[in-house]
Amino acid sequence: MSFNQAEVAIVLNQKTALENTELDTIVSNILQGKYAQVMKDSLVFQNLSQESVESLKTSGDIQAWIDGRLLQLDLTQDLTRFNVLATGIACLNAFIQVNWTGPTFAFSVSELFLGQNDETVETKLHDACLKSLSVDSEEVYHLTQQLALLSIARTLLYSVRKNTLTGSFWSMRSTFIQQQLLDEFTGSLQNELFSLAKESTETLESAKLDEEPAEQLKIRYELEVGLIYSFFGQDKEALENMESAQKTSGFVWSLTGSLGRRTKFQTFDVSQLVVLAESKKKNTDKTEEEPARPETLDLNDDTILERIAFTENEKNETESDKRHGNLNVIDQCLLLAFCLNVKNTNPDHGITAEQMVPYVTRVLENANNWMVHTMGLLLRSRLESNKSRTVERSALQLQALVDQVKVEDSGVEERLAYFYELLIPSKWEMERELARRFVSLGVFRSAAEIFERLEMWEDVISCYQMLEQPQKAKDILKNLMEKKPDSPKYWCILGDLEAEPEHWRKSWEISNHRYARAMRSLGSYEYKRQNYEAAIDCYQKALEINPLFEGSWYILGCASIFAEKWEIGARAFQRVVALDDDQPEAWNNLASIYLQMGKKTDAFLALKHATKVKFDSWKMWQNLLFTAVDIGQFADAIYAMQRVVELRWDTARDEAVDVGVLRMIVENVIQNWKDPHDRDGARLSQHVQRLLEEVILSRITNSPDIWMICAKFYLWQKRYADALDTSIKAYRSVMHDPRIETEETVFEDVTTVALETVDMYENLGEKTQNGAPVCADWRYQSRLILKGLMGKVRDIFDDTKSYEQLKERMDDLKNV
Repeated sequence: MSFNQAEVAIVLNQKTALENTELDTIVSNILQGKYAQVMKDSLVFQNLSQESVESLKTSGDIQAWIDGRLLQLDLTQDLTRFNVLATGIACLNAFIQVNWTGPTFAFSVSELFLGQNDETVETKLHDACLKSLSVDSEEVYHLTQQLALLSIARTLLYSVRKNTLTGSFWSMRSTFIQQQLLDEFTGSLQNELFSLAKESTETLESAKLDEEPAEQLKIRYELEVGLIYSFFGQDKEALENMESAQKTSGFVWSLTGSLGRRTKFQTFDVSQLVVLAESKKKNTDKTEEEPARPETLDLNDDTILERIAFTENEKNETESDKRHGNLNVIDQCLLLAFCLNVKNTNPDHGITAEQMVPYVTRVLENANNWMVHTMGLLLRSRLESNKSRTVERSALQLQALVDQVKVEDSGVEERLAYFYELLIPSKWEMERELARRFVSLGVFRSAAEIFERLEMWEDVISCYQMLEQPQKAKDILKNLMEKKPDSPKYWCILGDLEAEPEHWRKSWEISNHRYARAMRSLGSYEYKRQNYEAAIDCYQKALEINPLFEGSWYILGCASIFAEKWEIGARAFQRVVALDDDQPEAWNNLASIYLQMGKKTDAFLALKHATKVKFDSWKMWQNLLFTAVDIGQFADAIYAMQRVVELRWDTARDEAVDVGVLRMIVENVIQNWKDPHDRDGARLSQHVQRLLEEVILSRITNSPDIWMICAKFYLWQKRYADALDTSIKAYRSVMHDPRIETEETVFEDVTTVALETVDMYENLGEKTQNGAPVCADWRYQSRLILKGLMGKVRDIFDDTKSYEQLKERMDDLKNV
């Protein structure tokens, strides 16, 4: 049990009394950030033979060396397993200290074997780790420091993950860190992470721990899994895990409005968006002595207030503690996670930023941890980057956050206490963000200097192109290629720079057909030139290596539509919507492919999802309308037609209603067609009536076809007076057309409507409704219609067939 206690103490970063002195020492060293000491004392690095050290110096393959060392240890012993686990944790935390949090970590892996730093050995280790940690052709950032620490950590943690309480949890953490070193997402690591998460869930649920430690462990685990899902853009799963962590924590928060003022010269109060939050248990993380915090810059604006000035009223007074009160650190991490979820699940526009600000503001009210404070400031900096009055502070704050990593104003133990519960970027990603912020401000030269220091050559070249110095960009790339002529990446960049397909093919060849980016670039080139067969081939090769490129799947799907390769297109768009469920165009395209394949029901379901995501697209609703009618789903067709009318009424009134489809919707009720679930069509009569009266006829009054469809529906309902009335309106909508007297086709159409109206008079006039005839003088009214129309065209179309029909009908009425 003491081993479980020790593992929990390390995860929760909480000191605990352990009976075993050796355990207590290891846990204490990790909690105090003495990672080098843990490594030096580890069984893994004790009693090394000279032969073993020499083999490592020669090969540099630290992973294989660690595997060999593990074979020499007795991992059936609890203490040995814990020692290996603790060593892996120390290596992982040290790696994060070096590349993420700071402060400076003055230790190198070669010291573990040689007793001193050896640059040659370090270089060999680094080169070997660059290869072993790269996945699915996605490379590790080459300037990452002390990569061997991560490689050691991964190997050690994996070796004991099934025989320790938190081994799978720590393996998941190390794998997630590895993913963050790569240029792009990778399918292999994503699958690995989800597998480790499942494994960790089973282990933690089966463990017998005290209630409070079990709860704290569960909160952290669920939050971290939520962040992993969020990282990969799977927002639904992310939110589920975050909400589960919140429920376990007992943390309560809500987004609401409170009256206040945001500017210095505001003379009236308006509702301000705020987060009200309260921790279940009183915060115990706050110390009496105020610890060091990251540099927080004031706004110093002549108009905008530093903080919202809330109105002094009873409601604001009551909510004051929830608005400003202290929170537990883990709850602050949760709030920042929910803030990230707001960004992921909304389009990138101003409203999203306004929704995110209150989360960040609430955390910054009293951030109780150095890294939480840092993350809050980083998010605030991002949110302020697009506003003219805050853009200056945004850039300066980001610069301060970049600089602070080297400052030793707080210990590593505090910086790492909640590191895994935050999606904080690495040092180089933070600097890259700063450089890109400079680019957005037009400060290209400063940006180029940062990119050059980081050796992010694509961004360097991009900067020089924006500076209109393309030759400088080519010279930089030429120098790089002289040093590494067989670099697939450099050949690919050259291809991008010169738009030369042979460079991408060269990149593909020298990578031994493993550098997926070369095929993605070549595929894009071929697609733009409408060489769809070639584009399909390129994208298939790229996606076979790394399938987590949503954009590549999308273009593959589009190319397949043009090439009429429906099976490939269906698979492509299926992968797009699997990666991002909220892609309306992908759902729409998938539906189109299903229709081509004869899978009408699948197309219908895909279109329903598309309209759900893109609710205001009349084209998607119209596609759903046609498909729903085609397969007999008339309930959905009715609603789809309503949406089309509502969306098209202001811009294309004449095209808002498809008369043929409307006629089928009404016929479905009148003839009582069965739907795919064997339900009567007549059950939809009330919905059809509402569609006709409230949606269509309230807007469109000049369509004889719609009036006659309506008349037929009323006739079926035995609403004879209404049926006759709508027939008359149908005739009135066409009788004043001036073309009656000049165009015979128009006259023929009007004649048809007139005769139908007369027929309605004759059929319904003598019927009784509400105790009286529908139209007692129906003969007179009928003759008026015929006489009026014949009088208009007597000297123009009196020799036509239509005129003869009118004359014959008039004679019939006289003889009745």
